[in-house]
Amino acid sequence: MTQRSSARERILRAAILALSSHGYAGTTARSIAALGGFAPGVIYYHFADLDEVFTATAAYTSELREERYRAALAGVTKAVPLIRALRTLYAEDLESGHIEAVQELVAAARPGSPLAAAMAAQTRQWELLAEEILARLLRGKPLGRLVNVPTAARAAVAYYLGMQTLTHIDGDASRPEAAFAQAARLAAAFDKLPALRRRPRPSRRS
Repeated sequence: MTQRSSARERILRAAILALSSHGYAGTTARSIAALGGFAPGVIYYHFADLDEVFTATAAYTSELREERYRAALAGVTKAVPLIRALRTLYAEDLESGHIEAVQELVAAARPGSPLAAAMAAQTRQWELLAEEILARLLRGKPLGRLVNVPTAARAAVAYYLGMQTLTHIDGDASRPEAAFAQAARLAAAFDKLPALRRRPRPSRRS
């Protein structure tokens, strides 16, 4: 990593902390610099303005967490270990400030703005990841014939964002835990569903 890229990453990490601590309205060059331990002028050496910082932060935090999710969920084909892993990943999202930062950026994204475009692009990446996971989970299951995977994936991502928005508004931290508890019960039942039997291929006559 070059010194310039290291400095940019330091700014973006500080921006995540500022967004999660002070909200979008309170995230200024001064607040970012104070949390990052550098002078405010450093920000404008690497970014044209705060809008560019926010757009870059949206991509940075999303890509960082997506990489972590992919590593943690690679090869998971059962619902119970999937929910267990997702619960752990969610706790990491919360502790790192990723969730609060994303909520602030979503709320601030005006239609047609570069930030809105960045958030839409990152959301699409999460939908594709959800599609991959759901496809693995449903492979060979009777429900696999009934579920439209892309639609279910979009719904899962929308639910995640919506749940965080409501939790952010009313401060009810029990909502995510209740959702995971319900998901764990459903996962245990899902994993007990028998797999579809493959029909043997007719033998070819010589």
